[in-house]
Amino acid sequence: HELTKLPAFVRVVSAGNLLSHVGHTILGMNTVQLYMKVPGSRTPGHQENNNFCSVNINIGPGDCEWFVVPESYWGVMNDFCEKNNMNFLMGSWWPNLEDLYEANVPVYRFIQRPGDLVWINAGTVHWVQAIGWCNNIAWNVGPLTACQYKLAVERYEWNKLQSVKSIVPMVHLSWNMARNIKVSDPKLFEMIK
Repeated sequence: HELTKLPAFVRVVSAGNLLSHVGHTILGMNTVQLYMKVPGSRTPGHQENNNFCSVNINIGPGDCEWFVVPESYWGVMNDFCEKNNMNFLMGSWWPNLEDLYEANVPVYRFIQRPGDLVWINAGTVHWVQAIGWCNNIAWNVGPLTACQYKLAVERYEWNKLQSVKSIVPMVHLSWNMARNIKVSDPKLFEMIK
């Protein structure tokens, strides 16, 4: 199985991946998801479920264009959505780059070629379009870090305020982490406690 050759931090299943400790399958998160894209098809703006990291590999034959905004600007992106009567969490939105540049929002724009792996860090806002015909595989990972856990719990709580059901059961996951993982990071230990 080719995916087991990847470094541990990007593997679908790994002791160091929080999503491997949920105890059940979350389709497309702790399992591999396939995207078959035609030229011009788009994945609208979003953050990953519960702000987990994601891994995306372009199998080809065509390219994908990515637009990425750091997590610290998610509130600005939410404001843009609200101004345009769009729901940040559930809506289908594609930001106007000129608006973002005028608001001094940094946008990283790059091409993902066949064979390229894209790592989306915790909470990163992103949107993607296919330049050519391409197949992509993707899944989520949760590094055992205080930052990842904090962002996941914050989104779990914000989802509740927005009446959106979280796909990741954070209370259940937290109990499983306490039972199954020897946490060496004092910040993460305190957060779980």
